[in-house]
Amino acid sequence: MQPSVDGRSGQAEPVKAAGPFRRVLAGYDGSPDAAEAVRAAAAIAARDGGHVVALSVLRRAPHADGDDEPRGDGGSLRERAEALFDELRRDPSAAGTVRMSAQVVYADDRSLGRVVTDYAAEHGFDVLVLGRHGGGRRREARLGQVADVAAHSCPVPVLLLRAQ
Repeated sequence: MQPSVDGRSGQAEPVKAAGPFRRVLAGYDGSPDAAEAVRAAAAIAARDGGHVVALSVLRRAPHADGDDEPRGDGGSLRERAEALFDELRRDPSAAGTVRMSAQVVYADDRSLGRVVTDYAAEHGFDVLVLGRHGGGRRREARLGQVADVAAHSCPVPVLLLRAQ
């Protein structure tokens, strides 16, 4: 979501998003930051009586015969997300009544960030929650590619988190 601009001063004013957030999308790649995003998404959805979808995006690897095979194990990511949901359901203060599901989609020739932001918009989510991890030595200071794309172009509010 882009900030509005005050026509008098030209200064950006912060956009306030108060909810309710009943349809919450969390990016999930199995990392600690992504697990934190799912936990936060469940807490948000619990507050507003909603539904969380943990979305994993995979690329397909081309083969010599022209068929594409998924890179990574979508089943494993789905199982890990479901295990995280089970953990959250055992904590009644966090997400005891929240509906949670896991989805795996394929990026094909699009960027992972574009797939996540398009999925959020096309499926009517109220908010997108992502881990903000990036690679490299300066990990704390950088956004990951997906978080960067979402922060700049997602049409729904975006919450970026880092695991503690």
